[in-house]
Amino acid sequence: MTTEFTAALHESEYRITLAQPDLGNTLTLEAMRELAAEIRKAGRDSNVKIIRIRASGSGFCRGRAVGAPPATPPTAAQFRRNVCDTILDVYRAMHESEVPVLAEVQGDAEGFGCALVTACDLAVAADTARFNLPELQKNLPPTLVLSVLRHKVPPKASAHMVYLTETIDAANAREWGIVAEVVPAAKLSERADAMVAYICSRDRIAIATLKTYFREITIPDFSLASEMAGASLANAMTSMRR
Repeated sequence: MTTEFTAALHESEYRITLAQPDLGNTLTLEAMRELAAEIRKAGRDSNVKIIRIRASGSGFCRGRAVGAPPATPPTAAQFRRNVCDTILDVYRAMHESEVPVLAEVQGDAEGFGCALVTACDLAVAADTARFNLPELQKNLPPTLVLSVLRHKVPPKASAHMVYLTETIDAANAREWGIVAEVVPAAKLSERADAMVAYICSRDRIAIATLKTYFREITIPDFSLASEMAGASLANAMTSMRR
């Protein structure tokens, strides 16, 4: 079991806490595989009505932890299988969950962290939180992130974030649809607790019905977008290494 996050059931809430604040709560690919499995398990549990993702320390998640490059550059198929599919499976697990996923964002969310927040059904952020998609600084086209942003963030706002790689504040994140609510940092946990408490007071069938409706009507072509995102990134990254 990874030490990069903790997961536990609290009555009807399944709480996942990113737990490496000294590393900015970055996640390795292996931890992402376990995260997807945890979300998938919780999302099917009849005792769970909501999944809450939060983080310890000052930052929410500064993206994917990148290790040393392999001695032999991967093929497009290998990059797709090892990197793209791993990241996309986290988004897929959230999308397929029978219950909503809430992000409680107390600090900066970058790259995968920003996408993770956007992929959640509900998101509340502290007014001090900031959001950034820095991938293009390393000539990495963030197609995986865009597969999440496309139905939640206006196209020109998405383009602004991915082309310019500029950091935006919580107010802009709310305006652009990354989060739905911004509260003073001191009130964040209290507000997230209240949101969880209210949803957990409702019948799971009603909650799951809403989640299904949002999934099928609001984002009907999720699989196609994921497929295109993974193939595009894998081809681009392996072509640039040659």
